[in-house]
Amino acid sequence: MNRQLLELNPQYHAITTHLFLEDRDARPQEQRALDQRNHLLAQRNQLRDLLLHALLAALSPLQRLRTPGAARSAAPRTDSQGRMRHDDADAPADETSAQSACLTQAYQDALEQLDILQDSGAPCALIQQLQCLMHDYKALLTRERRLDDATTQCQRLD
Repeated sequence: MNRQLLELNPQYHAITTHLFLEDRDARPQEQRALDQRNHLLAQRNQLRDLLLHALLAALSPLQRLRTPGAARSAAPRTDSQGRMRHDDADAPADETSAQSACLTQAYQDALEQLDILQDSGAPCALIQQLQCLMHDYKALLTRERRLDDATTQCQRLD
């Protein structure tokens, strides 16, 4: 749809410029072109918003990792993070694995769609929220990798 909009933009700008310079209303043919672009733009925005909200929903489990006001750097583990680890430890392995696979896929989808969402004028607050969740995903992978490394070292010592 973005490609179609790009193709219609020169015609749209030419028509609107003529209408402004000539201080007149659009003729029927011009109005159809303007309406076509507006309809396509509305469709694109609706699909963009659906995609953005779907990505946010898919990555939303990552919000549990973050506490309000906590720094994003390597801060000490908070009580809520400890509870989450405990909760995850009680979860069946299949469920945890499935959730991990879903998060991985959602992250990949978000990575692929981020530029398109930004270029299509998605709301900045939602883009920032998506970027924060993507950052949280990378932080989760880093923590998991460190935990795996520590576990491996402990096993070597035993």
